[in-house]
Amino acid sequence: MQRTRPMTAKSATLQQRRAARFDKTPASDTSVCPFKGSDIAIVPVRYALDRSRYDVDPARLTPLPAHGKWSALPALKTRSYTLRQLDDGYVYVFDETAGTLHEYVVSASDTSLKRIVWTEAHRGQDVRTGSGETRPYLLYPRKNHLHLAYSSVQWTWRICEHMRSHAESRARWMKSLDLTRARAEFNKPDTLHLLELATAVADIDQGTAVDDNRFADSAIPVVEEAYWLGSVPDKASSLLIALDDHLRVLNDLGLQLAGDQAALRVWQQEHEHKLQIAQTVTQLCGARTETHPLPAAVRDDSAGTQKYLSDLEAYFEQLDQEEMLLMHGNAQGSSPATLHILQSAEMRRSLQARYGQTPSAEDIKDWQAREKWRREVDLKGARDHLRQHLPTSETLLQQVRDTQADLQTLAEHLGNDPLRLFVDTCNPSNLLYLQTVMTH
Repeated sequence: MQRTRPMTAKSATLQQRRAARFDKTPASDTSVCPFKGSDIAIVPVRYALDRSRYDVDPARLTPLPAHGKWSALPALKTRSYTLRQLDDGYVYVFDETAGTLHEYVVSASDTSLKRIVWTEAHRGQDVRTGSGETRPYLLYPRKNHLHLAYSSVQWTWRICEHMRSHAESRARWMKSLDLTRARAEFNKPDTLHLLELATAVADIDQGTAVDDNRFADSAIPVVEEAYWLGSVPDKASSLLIALDDHLRVLNDLGLQLAGDQAALRVWQQEHEHKLQIAQTVTQLCGARTETHPLPAAVRDDSAGTQKYLSDLEAYFEQLDQEEMLLMHGNAQGSSPATLHILQSAEMRRSLQARYGQTPSAEDIKDWQAREKWRREVDLKGARDHLRQHLPTSETLLQQVRDTQADLQTLAEHLGNDPLRLFVDTCNPSNLLYLQTVMTH
């Protein structure tokens, strides 16, 4: 669902900016490998859709870095993928080494991750709150192997228990991160060195954050990279990991579809009636395509098709004029013998050269049979109206169809198991959220 939270750029503190420029580790005579430290900082981000056609600058994209190894996401017709900050939601970390499941609340407004430290009172509860340590990153021992996931809804206790007790589900739906191989993990799927944060994540800026209304429909503030680089204990050993956010991608496509449908409706209210009249006039009185296929050069081009039909009608009209001259002579008294320079012959050669075909005798006969209808209408005006407005109509309609196709593609990719989305259909709140997203 669309957010109403105000979107403003978030700046790092002076201390964070200073720490981002200089190492926090003290200088020494002995070079210390950053991966020998006891803990490694992890900044989770999410797979997301890049800017839409409704963005203030839709061509300014931030594609997934070519040198990274990313999840196999389905190709879409209308959008490409990028990395973005986490939205409001929850991050879950299963520590395979320690055998523990940790829950964090994500706040997009201040980019914080607050741990909910579970107690006996939390056991069996679907709604859990707490006041644990808050950081803009995760911190785990470098000897541990983790599985991580992001969810826009809080896991119910049933899902927590399932993920904690089913290693195969963790392997399928959570992201693996082996910190014992942290240096090598930079070349593993879904991960990058934290120093690439600003170049890889579409709504994180290098230097001062710029509030340029990008992704305005999500209302997540743009943040400068120093907010993280200046907060982690050691940026040289820190990394980012991209987590799946399927529901948000579905939601964003739903918002795009709503925009596409609204744009089509607005256009139809202003132009559809006149367009239908023009189509009726040209179908009844103009050149027809039912008797022969369109030229290959214009077959999938609405504007090109109208231009071809207009040229064809001009040729037919020239034939009509020449026939009149042959029958009655021209106004200057010229004899039919002087009509050896006929424009129709040149126009026919032009049609053949431009489109690779010319009308048959049956086409000409069909045109002549409807001559009396053309006296009552403005065929040229109707054809010009179609040439001007039909491409816009078809473009807007195609946008709706393409977005619908993308939604279907993504739905087929996700399958029908709600657990993959970390949604518990036995929980009324979870079920309502899923229905809202799917019927947006």
